Parts: sequence; C-alpha cells; structure tokens
Amino acid sequence: MNLETRLGFVHKGTEKLFEGLPLDRATALAERISGDTSLGHALAFCQAIETLAGCLVPPGARRLRMVLLELERLYNHVGDVGMIINDTGFSFGHAHCFRIREELLRLNERLTGHRLLRGAVVPGGVAGPIATASVTDAAAIVEKLVIEFVEIARLCLDNTTVLERLQGTGRLSPATATEMQVVGLVGRASGIDADVRRDAPFAGYDEVEVHVPVYETGDVWARTMVRLDEVREAARLIRATAEPRDDGLTRAPLPPLASGAYAFGLVEAWRGPVWHWAIADGPASLARLKVVDPSFRNWPALEYAVLKNIVPDFPLCNKSFNLSYSANDL
Repeated sequence: MNLETRLGFVHKGTEKLFEGLPLDRATALAERISGDTSLGHALAFCQAIETLAGCLVPPGARRLRMVLLELERLYNHVGDVGMIINDTGFSFGHAHCFRIREELLRLNERLTGHRLLRGAVVPGGVAGPIATASVTDAAAIVEKLVIEFVEIARLCLDNTTVLERLQGTGRLSPATATEMQVVGLVGRASGIDADVRRDAPFAGYDEVEVHVPVYETGDVWARTMVRLDEVREAARLIRATAEPRDDGLTRAPLPPLASGAYAFGLVEAWRGPVWHWAIADGPASLARLKVVDPSFRNWPALEYAVLKNIVPDFPLCNKSFNLSYSANDL
C-alpha cells in the first residue's frame, strides 16, 4: 500500500577503506563514493584534509574548483530533466537533453582528462589539464549548450501532457520537508531556502553572488524547475569566473597532518550538501572518515512524497529526487 524503502544492499565498507590509506590514494576513493558526484565528494574530502593540515589553497585553484563543481551540477541536472521528461512518455525532450549532456561530458574530458571530472581536485588545489585549460573557452561552450537546453525544456514544459504529469505529483510539503530536515535541491523545491554556496561559501564562491531558486509547491514540477534554474545559474557562475587572471600557482604543498586532529569539509554538490569529517592517524593517513551524502538525508522523505500517487507516477517521484544508493550504503 505504501512505499517502504529498504537500503543497505550495496554496503561496501567505504568509510572503513579510508582508515590508514595513504592520502595520495584516498582522493581517488572519495571520488568513487558516488560516481555522479565524483567532484563533490573529492572536494569535500580535500577541504577536510586541507583544514587538518593548515593548507591554504591558491586563489586560482579555488576558482577552478568552483567551475568544476558547477560543471558537475550542469551535466547531472540536464540529464535528470531529460529523464523526468522521458518518464512522462515525451521522448523528444529526453533525446535532446542527453545529446546536450553528452556534449557536457566531452567538455569535462577536454578540461580534466575524465568525463566525470576525476583526478582534477587534489589536496592543495587542482591538477591535470584543468590547471592550464581555458575557462573562457569552456564558458562559451557552456553558455551555448545551456541556451539549447533551456529551449528544449521550454518546449517540453509548454506541452500540457507533460505539465499535467509534473504538477501536483509527488508533493513534499514545506512542513514535512522541514520536519524531516530535507536538504539540497529537494529542500529548495519545498520552500527550504538553504544553499552552502551562499550560506557558508567555500572554493571560489566567496567571490561571487549565488542566486538560490526556491519553490513552495514541493512537487515534481518544482524539483524540475529548481534544476532548470540551477543550470542557468551554473552557466552564469562559470562565465563570471572565466575572466583571465594571473594567479600563479594552482596547487600548494600539503603539510603533514597532526595525529588526532580532526576537521570537516562541506560542499554544496548538485544533490545537496556533502559532509566529510576526518580524524588524522599520522602525517599522511587517516584514522577515521565519516561521510554524509544528501541522499542519506533525503531517502526517508521519498516515502512521503509518493503517498496518494498512482503507481505510474512513481518513476517521476523517484527520478525527481534521484538519490544515490552508493553514497547511502557506505
């Protein structure tokens, strides 16, 4: 009669794997906590390690980290909108969204050497092709693709068949969302005005003004609109960072860690806030790492969002949340 989520089937012991792992290998493990949030988890991990070590990341690297995080937000939101539209049976929107997503993934590979942006963020800054890549050229490509995406989304959302499937479906009221402490884009679609990029700036976000979209209806339509608005905002933030600047270094050396010291890294990834809390074991290894992905916070709320909806609307509810099993079952 009701949805009862049963998680834990992909428990991998990920947090345990960090214990004693050399730091030069630990970032790669952080990137694999949830594949679609490789950059977000790597950045949260690196920020925790940098705080432990007292490492100051160069300004240029901080801005490049912001660009990379927005690129991850872009390809995920574009793909999600396509999948939501596809679940209404409107395959036209899905095909074009995934065409644009593919272009964004290829841009990722040109900038970092990896479609999912792996290897770009390291303790102390950034590494690989992104250190010398032209952000100005990337911003121009992003702007062109986002214009295409917005046109496709408008065509889809002007279709009454699509709109009727999204509006009022999978509603999570602001009261329920607040009571369950829902976070990220799901929370913003249910009236919770919170975004770490604005509220506790990290990377290069302290140099820009972040516009946070908030909706009150809490339905699939609202979660789709948050994604659409955040795509536009991501393009604007990348463009704002694209001005060429002579910042010198893109990576600082990482001092040794003090055994027993602890710190955390907090990042507003595309789903929502990612927390990494670390305690040092020695100069170059950890005794413990605790990870909290927004999926852990939002999975219970999905059970409430699907109440009183028909079975064919479950895919819409599920995809509009689009939570990670891997990042939950750590």
